[in-house]
Amino acid sequence: MASRDENQNHEVDNVEVNTNLEKVITLDQNSDTIEGNNTSDFIQQKSGENTESEQKYEQKKDIENIDQRLEEIKEIESERCISCKQFLNNPDLTYFQGHPQDSVEEYIALTNDKLVMKEILLSDHKLTLLDFLFFDKEGHLVPIDDGLIETDVRIYMSGYLKSICSESPDVDDDCIPVKDIGPIIEWFIHGFDGGNKNCVTLSTEFGEYNLLKPSAEYTPFMNNLYEKIWISKVVVEYLEEYFYLQPSYEDLLEIIRRATIPELEDKKMTEEMLHKHAQFVCDQVVCLEADDDDDEPPLITLPCMRELIKLMGIRFGKRRNRANITYKKVDKKTWTKATTTPLVRKTFESFFTNQLDKTNKDLVLRRKRCGVCEACQLPDCGECKACRAMAKFGGHGRTKKACVRRTCPNMAVQQANDSEGEDDEVEKDMQDQNETEKEDIVPVKLTGVSSREIVWPEEPVKIDAGKTYYSKVNLDGLLLSVGDYVMVEPSQTNIPTLVARIVYMWNDAMTPKSGYFHGEIFVRSSETVLGEVGDPREIFLADRCCHGAPLSSILRIAHVERKSIPEDWFRLGGKEVDHETLEDDGKTYYFQKFYERSCARFEDLPEDPTCPNENRKHRFCPSCERKHKKNFKNIPKVMEKIENSNITKEHNRSEWMMVKWRDFEYKKGCGVFLKPGTYKLKSNNNIANIKIKLEKVDESVYTEYYRKSDNNLRGSNVDTGEPFCVGHIDAVISRGSDILVAPQDIYLRVNVLYRPENTTREFPHQEDLNLVYWSDEIREVPISAVMGPCHLYYFQNIPNQHLLQKWLEDDPNRFYFKEAFNKTNGSVTDVPQHATSIGRLDKSKDKGKGKGKSSKTEHTTNNKHENIKIRPLRTLDVFAGCGGLSEGLHRSGVAECKWAIENLEAAAHAYSLNNKGCIVFNEDCNALLKDAMEGTLHSAGGLRLPLQGEVELLCGGPPCQGFSGMNRFNSREYSNFKNSLVASFLSYCDYYRPKYFILENVRNFVAFKKGMVLKLTLRTLLDMGYQCTFGILQAGNYGVPQTRRRLIILAAAPGFNLPLYPEPTHVFSRRACSLTATIDGKRYTTNIQWDESAPRRTCTIRDAMSDLPHISNGANKPEMDYGSMPESHFQRLIRGTDDTKRLRDHICKNMAPLVQARICRIPTTPGSDWRDLPNIAVSLLDGTKCKVLQYRYHDKKNGRSSSGALRGVCACATGRPCDPADKQENTLIPWCLPHTANRHNNWAGLYG
Repeated sequence: MASRDENQNHEVDNVEVNTNLEKVITLDQNSDTIEGNNTSDFIQQKSGENTESEQKYEQKKDIENIDQRLEEIKEIESERCISCKQFLNNPDLTYFQGHPQDSVEEYIALTNDKLVMKEILLSDHKLTLLDFLFFDKEGHLVPIDDGLIETDVRIYMSGYLKSICSESPDVDDDCIPVKDIGPIIEWFIHGFDGGNKNCVTLSTEFGEYNLLKPSAEYTPFMNNLYEKIWISKVVVEYLEEYFYLQPSYEDLLEIIRRATIPELEDKKMTEEMLHKHAQFVCDQVVCLEADDDDDEPPLITLPCMRELIKLMGIRFGKRRNRANITYKKVDKKTWTKATTTPLVRKTFESFFTNQLDKTNKDLVLRRKRCGVCEACQLPDCGECKACRAMAKFGGHGRTKKACVRRTCPNMAVQQANDSEGEDDEVEKDMQDQNETEKEDIVPVKLTGVSSREIVWPEEPVKIDAGKTYYSKVNLDGLLLSVGDYVMVEPSQTNIPTLVARIVYMWNDAMTPKSGYFHGEIFVRSSETVLGEVGDPREIFLADRCCHGAPLSSILRIAHVERKSIPEDWFRLGGKEVDHETLEDDGKTYYFQKFYERSCARFEDLPEDPTCPNENRKHRFCPSCERKHKKNFKNIPKVMEKIENSNITKEHNRSEWMMVKWRDFEYKKGCGVFLKPGTYKLKSNNNIANIKIKLEKVDESVYTEYYRKSDNNLRGSNVDTGEPFCVGHIDAVISRGSDILVAPQDIYLRVNVLYRPENTTREFPHQEDLNLVYWSDEIREVPISAVMGPCHLYYFQNIPNQHLLQKWLEDDPNRFYFKEAFNKTNGSVTDVPQHATSIGRLDKSKDKGKGKGKSSKTEHTTNNKHENIKIRPLRTLDVFAGCGGLSEGLHRSGVAECKWAIENLEAAAHAYSLNNKGCIVFNEDCNALLKDAMEGTLHSAGGLRLPLQGEVELLCGGPPCQGFSGMNRFNSREYSNFKNSLVASFLSYCDYYRPKYFILENVRNFVAFKKGMVLKLTLRTLLDMGYQCTFGILQAGNYGVPQTRRRLIILAAAPGFNLPLYPEPTHVFSRRACSLTATIDGKRYTTNIQWDESAPRRTCTIRDAMSDLPHISNGANKPEMDYGSMPESHFQRLIRGTDDTKRLRDHICKNMAPLVQARICRIPTTPGSDWRDLPNIAVSLLDGTKCKVLQYRYHDKKNGRSSSGALRGVCACATGRPCDPADKQENTLIPWCLPHTANRHNNWAGLYG
């Protein structure tokens, strides 16, 4: 698509404009480009595909469409000045009012004695300009920083000239009034390299001038320039100093809000100001890096800059603005190189040098340059480190880095975005199921004709059901025995040869010349989540078996070693490793772990079960037995029939003492969780998942409301499910009298317990989440509706009632009731006498026939279990921050943090205040580990270092700065990963060898660098000997009133149990609960079963914040009284039992008046966001008035409104390049959002 050259002279007439306009017409219906005189050819080509009648119609339609587009673009161009390209209908357009009195031409002023005599005394012949303004030939005041000078538009200035050595900065008798200075050739900014002063200088054919003080009319233009200069200074210097922290967009905003502009009477910077000057800021960041000759990733790829680029739709092309600012040089901080143990170093090096380049070629494809930006069009400088390494400049030519001047910012930003992977929220359950089924099929070759000779050298072990079982077989002279490891031919040629262990073998009476075997099939490391990172000779037991495979499919004997864990494993941390990484020779392997494929769990090898029946010992398989026991647990079984039951008087129905299912016993007197909707109760909770209906609005006022749809509503509980139903088991019954009962014939008689939202209570959201109401209403529910056991208590039977909240949090499955609900009349009454004994923790040993006394025994057992004291694990927290992870582990009772490492002083100080008995190292983690490995007992700060054997739990969340800029994974760049903080953290684990290990990180850790970071982490843990797994958890599922998904890697030392991930305690939005991870096309889940619902309802923002007192904009009082009682379960939990507890840090950032106006006009209904803003001009609190957003372009994607109004705010909406002149400021609807909304899911949820 042709476009106007930005460098051509802007002095063109309307004929030239119209000629260019015809070249940018785009047909929406066909997405084809019609250039110049090719219109008729296009129409003719399209017409050939239709009938003659359709041809005429299509021709007419296309011509009308072209004419309409031409008229639209001509109309837009006619509204603009042909010189400065400002919109003529813009109310801010200012006209030049005339020159100063007695002003003279530039060349005459420069010969004035007042200036000449002083300049002779100076070596620098620059002059200053006061009371100035700039204008174009049409008489419009124009900014000098808008790219007009760079595109050769004639810009002139008028004002007063003064010598640079003059003492007074004001207009006085030493000034010379001057007119029509120019045209201006160039302008530039210098300053900040030695302090906080800057200077704007411009040049003409006759001289150079420093700008001092603008005229009153031109002050707004210069204020805009000062904003641009100072916000660039703040951003650039912040990024240079703290780039190693990978600052987020919010971090950058925090710095911006604290900064001021000295030239504008210390005016505060705002987010709106950053958006306004985003292109200039980004250009300055890119220009700054052209001078840096180091190996650090470009600053433009930092998370904060990528988010700004995404929000504002910035694209780097040929720069319109040549003003480079000289900034003060700062000492760049960086992480020290990683201290790694020999094992960690060996794992990384062996992988990168021997594996990756050969097996994962798709990861080393290079991204092409954009070819548009200025950097792509520059030649190599020949001076930087990268150029000196090039062969054409006499270097070795081995590296492939580009010249630092030619670093493409568009490509760098895209690579940084790609490296983080995608964060999909929508998963396909059916696809997951199909993939699991495919994985369960063992690809052994079962068919085919073979001429191999089979001889049975020994007598048969057993003859059973027409099959003769043997312990040995001679296959073409190869003697095989039961228990031998063999290589088996797969059913497909693209699958590697299978490694198997012969469990038993036989021949069939029907085919006496053939032989078959049953084998345990091992999983290769490349078939696990490790993929190409795994050791090619390591295999895993996975309880995969093939039955009836022909002996002819055996290719050869394999040499497989079952490795055992050394007795001194805990003392091997940090030692030298001497094992050599070998290639796969097709016959030599080892195994030491069990692998569960669905959730990627690597565990210690299980003990082989004994054969329960001697009569089938000859065909007993340990793997099959384990699978049988696992499946057997999933079948409900009734136990201990109750004779002469009063409940089952009907024929062919029986009552039982209990039903056992999934390791739980359900009996009379127990509580039970049931699937949501089992009772089909009505809810009066106004946070329920009510479907949000889009209203009909006036599109002329709510111009962006059309972007809202059911698919992109965010921030609401529309798709949040209901919590479990709660019941109290009255009896276990079944159809029939036989103990072998089909699962569908087993039922539970339960008392219905009502949640507060199912009753007539007026404020159900203020009740405890674990509170229910008793009822004598009985329902029969199928066993398939059961989700798990519930510990049910009458309120008076709860121990330590004054610590109710703590008691509830100790076990989220505890529920209590203190009143009853009558559904018939909607009344709340006292609990009947027969229900008051539920949950009583007495020591009664009476055993009834399922008449309720068994519940007492159940609770007594639970009470004994609860009283068991567990010693907390001695914990080392690395990258500790202020101690959030440590606090959670401490509250769970499993950990006591003895040591913590945090490099940032403020965070380390906060951690010390939160953990009084903990030794906090405010030092570099690499330096500490190096000291520990060298045998130093104390750190540089004088604190005692933990010794090997003291650390029982290692936890932390290492950042990924060491390799965040990598765009390829190959042997040339492995050092970036080796020197990362992930490697440091793993080295801590290897050195101290704790019993348990926890790594917490963002959800995208799974997808980072195409999963390589996760794979290497798991591989390293396995090389140490740990059991390990990974999973994604949603904080909202555990009572946090926000969506926050996190990756958690768990590891356990050999011989210890690898923990399971906890089941959710709260319902949460299904849209935010996609917790599967896709790696190399395979989906992985966790052990979590409650993926659709949970015991408690979701915790909302109202639950968390409704008790906070109202504060004004800018309020920063560090401590205040709540002023009210807690209103929800969450609030009671936060405040605890201390009624005098005060509210801390309830502050409000000082928001700009425009931001306040936006917030006030966004509704509080669920799903509301920036698209609900009206497009109107409103008076702001500072006395000014905002503007109405102008829509000047046809939007190819969204068309026009119902009234025919345009919907595009930038030329890019039509398919043309963005035009900086289209940017609008001070509008209620931020211009940047509709500008980039089509590319970013309509920015759903923003400002919501």
